[in-house]
Amino acid sequence: MDHTQVSWKEDNVIARLHNSVDNVTLAVGQALTNPTERSIQNAEDMIERANRSVAMALESRGDLEPISTLQEQLQQNIQKLNTLH
Repeated sequence: MDHTQVSWKEDNVIARLHNSVDNVTLAVGQALTNPTERSIQNAEDMIERANRSVAMALESRGDLEPISTLQEQLQQNIQKLNTLH
C-alpha cells in the first residue's frame, strides 16, 4: 500500500471538512448579525453540506481527532443558529 497516497487522501478529506465547517461559521455569523430569511437559509444549507462532509470523513477515515474536533465546532454553530428560531 502506498502510504503517501493514504496520507494525501486523509489530508484532503479533513481539509474539505475544515472548509465546510469554516463556511458554516461564516454563514452562521452572518445570520446572527443579519437574521434575514436568506442568511438563515444560507447557514442551514452550509450546515447540511458540512454534515455530509462529516459523514464522508467518518466513513473514510474513522473517528480521528481532527474530525471529532471539527464535528464539535459544527455542533456549536448549529446551536448558535438555533437561537434564531
